[in-house]
Amino acid sequence: MKNTAKKSAKLLLLTAVLLLIGLFLAVPVQAAATDEILNFTITVEVNDDASLEMTYHIDWKVLYDGGGSDKLTWVNLGVPNKYHENITPLSKTIKNIKDKGSTLEIYLDRGYGKNEVVSFEFSMTQDHMYQIDKWVEGETVYTFTPAWFDDFSVDELVIRWNADQAGAWQPDCLQEGGYLVFKASLSPGDQYTMSVVYPNDAFGFDVSRQADGGGYEPVTPTEWNGGGGGGGDGSSSFLDVIGGLFALIFILAILVGPIIAVVKFFQWIVGGTGFGSEKTMEKKITRTKIEYYANCPSCGSAREEGKDTCQYCGRSMIKSKEVVEESQIEKPEKYTKNGTYRYGDSPNTYIHVNVINVPVSRPRSGGPGRPSHSSRLGGGSHHSSCASSCACASSCACASSCACACACASSGRAGCSVKDFFKKSIHEGRVKIESKKKETN
Repeated sequence: MKNTAKKSAKLLLLTAVLLLIGLFLAVPVQAAATDEILNFTITVEVNDDASLEMTYHIDWKVLYDGGGSDKLTWVNLGVPNKYHENITPLSKTIKNIKDKGSTLEIYLDRGYGKNEVVSFEFSMTQDHMYQIDKWVEGETVYTFTPAWFDDFSVDELVIRWNADQAGAWQPDCLQEGGYLVFKASLSPGDQYTMSVVYPNDAFGFDVSRQADGGGYEPVTPTEWNGGGGGGGDGSSSFLDVIGGLFALIFILAILVGPIIAVVKFFQWIVGGTGFGSEKTMEKKITRTKIEYYANCPSCGSAREEGKDTCQYCGRSMIKSKEVVEESQIEKPEKYTKNGTYRYGDSPNTYIHVNVINVPVSRPRSGGPGRPSHSSRLGGGSHHSSCASSCACASSCACASSCACACACASSGRAGCSVKDFFKKSIHEGRVKIESKKKETN
């Protein structure tokens, strides 16, 4: 009897060890990339009715074509939601575009093989992209996450967003030619999200046209249909399966639970919310004193108001530039809002003010919110594949949660766009907002 008990205990222990090893070893093997996105540029104009005029430009390089028999003939690109129209090809490399709701099937003019680069461009009008009074009453927020690719990288992602009437944005970005220019490079599976904030009266914002989930319906689980009447063997088998699943879950909970708890604890501490504290936002003001030349040192032309370079020869008109402390300037209370203000009696001296909100630790009143992760799968040519498990993440087409869908294809590559907005707690705890509003003296 004792020997039997010992054998059972050893068998149970061995099973538990094997399951634990299996969990650590069950790491998906990353297949060699079939493609590479050299450049992914999206230019966004906000229309008077608050819809977006979006122009996509993509330079797509083929790395693998199956020995020449599996060339790239079309791609499947994720878009924010189904509320779009006026889809117009702008390059000769596009034969036609099929609208699939949350994705666009873009058919190319020919097949592209190994080491070839196809550049294609199209435009569309996109709606249901904003939320009114999302973070602050009186302000409307656009949040956008472009398509991303699980199996290959994006060397250069550029989002050019028209800055007209924009009051704030995140993350930090450049301003070039009247546009907010967000740039990033993405590894396989990486995503990039940006937001721009406007006063509620800037455009024709309409409550009925807010981001509302993109029209996706939750997936309904398939009902289990039992066998014929009285099937005792069937019922017994079903109960055995259920019992086995519960036993497996119990064993995994015992083995993995402590590991997950430790990981969560360290994330809690590192995230700045451990030991009774949480992150809140605190205003930080940076003042830069800038002195300009009255005339260009190169060609002698007068400086154009509001310009940092000569309009004729391109020479920098900045004579000196330094960050100054509050104590180093007169009447610092005049320089507390974002913008550039004339300083003192000199017509060529200005104070540039940059105000940002930075996270600081405060006594904890609740746990921080975290975005969920979303994965996407791209199908290779002549191999049927699709994304069977798309979780939701921070994005531009749902208010809170949704069932994301990637298209699957038999001869193309796929990229998908996430379907949810930043949660408020993320905005308060992790998002840095820069105001661009200017006030005159």
